Amino acid sequence: MTVSLTLFLLCWTPVLLLTGLAVIFRRPAFHLSIYGGVFTLALVVIGFGTPLAAAVLAALDGALTTLPLLLVIFAGILLSNLLISTGSLTRIVDRFLGNVHDAFHRGLFISLGVGNFMEGASVIAEPVVAPMLRTAGVDPTGAAALSIIGYAGLMTLEMGGIIVDVLSLVTGLPVRELGIASAWLGVPAMLIMAACMPIYLPREGKLSHRLFLTLGCGLLVGLTTLAAAIYLGISISGMLGGLALILAVMLVKPSQGDRDNQIFRDLAPFVLMLTALLLVNTVPYLKELTFRQLVVKVRIIPIHTLTFQPFFSAYLYLFAAFGLAAVLLRIPKERVKEEIVKGAKKAWRTAVAMGLFGAMGQMIAYSGYSADFAQFDQTRNIPWILAIGLKAYSGTYYPVFVPLLGWVGTFLTGYGVASLMLFGQLQVQAAGLLGVSGTWLAAGLAVGTSVGSISSPLKIAIATPMCGAVGQEGNILRLTIPLGVFASLLIGVILWLGL
Repeated sequence: MTVSLTLFLLCWTPVLLLTGLAVIFRRPAFHLSIYGGVFTLALVVIGFGTPLAAAVLAALDGALTTLPLLLVIFAGILLSNLLISTGSLTRIVDRFLGNVHDAFHRGLFISLGVGNFMEGASVIAEPVVAPMLRTAGVDPTGAAALSIIGYAGLMTLEMGGIIVDVLSLVTGLPVRELGIASAWLGVPAMLIMAACMPIYLPREGKLSHRLFLTLGCGLLVGLTTLAAAIYLGISISGMLGGLALILAVMLVKPSQGDRDNQIFRDLAPFVLMLTALLLVNTVPYLKELTFRQLVVKVRIIPIHTLTFQPFFSAYLYLFAAFGLAAVLLRIPKERVKEEIVKGAKKAWRTAVAMGLFGAMGQMIAYSGYSADFAQFDQTRNIPWILAIGLKAYSGTYYPVFVPLLGWVGTFLTGYGVASLMLFGQLQVQAAGLLGVSGTWLAAGLAVGTSVGSISSPLKIAIATPMCGAVGQEGNILRLTIPLGVFASLLIGVILWLGL
């Protein structure tokens, strides 16, 4: 079956609009989400004949789909701000890496170990890791870039597994299968990211030694994350991957720091999160209770049910960890209130942008439906038209470009989940046409969005003020953009060969 070339090209206009706004006019993600949302609403209603009522309901469905991630981001901002301001995080790193004095090794272990552990625990890594890297002896641009590169290969498995949850909500595919497929593809993605790290780390010793060490550390983190995703649970896999490298460093070069009870108070919030997520993922009764019974189901549109699992997801335990940290670190109530207000001020633009990108994605996904969603014209459905067109132009090579599509989405929006909202449903459509696994195509898209983090102007803008690299964003992007494109295509080749 063929589609009109005009309609096929029209389907790409939201991508072209965001590209122009981001690259030429350098608009921030908050503005991109507003312009993109309004344009997409007009596109699906006027260009593709979708009733306004259907488009609005789809937008509300998309905004609500992102709610778990918004809660994770808000709670992560609260916890990270508290840990930085109290010096708790610095004490933890000094204890774990106290005897690692070489700038190259400290930078490597902080980027891969602490970065993945923090992102896995749903603590936004850039504001925490970038200043640590700078203190460790990494130059400002390197510190900003490495604060993202260290976790980018496994980003899909980070944030308490919430990104896989969102992908499952968007595509309707099983969470566990998506997580495991993402973890398999995450191993080569992590190795590619590790191979890039010597570019930014201090050049101490032979290049061959530095490359061997970075690849070895990347492989340890990647394989640990994969094993944890298969045998323990997706929500703790990224955190355990980073923890494996931290523990390995402790075994090789144990710290000789003074023993006191402060370190236990500093670690308590992470122990709480790790224990809670481990229990709900590994104890059958608790998993059944939190995953299937203690759930909230919401249906905004008749053909799509949203299922929220608050006791299985990371955000509930993140808020609990914030409360525990405030108690153990003896934070006054007035300051706790100040931290909450400060976090809300930092998070609201991100929350609005995420909701609008979610709305944009679902309006695209449900274009072509009638007002009551009882009838569906696939010739007016944007994902279907894109799938047919891409199959016609790329044929069996389509999987090669799936991760690149994810990279593009993250580059344009700054958020990997926005890319999943935009293109997740497309992978299910394309898989049916090509006769391949929709789970693996969706996982390839997700890993591409992860790699896209290193080229995201938004993420780099978060990192640069924390390490004295403001004004050098262009220098960072000149390297990370081609690296991101190359990594995405290489992962696409691996995906294509495996299908």
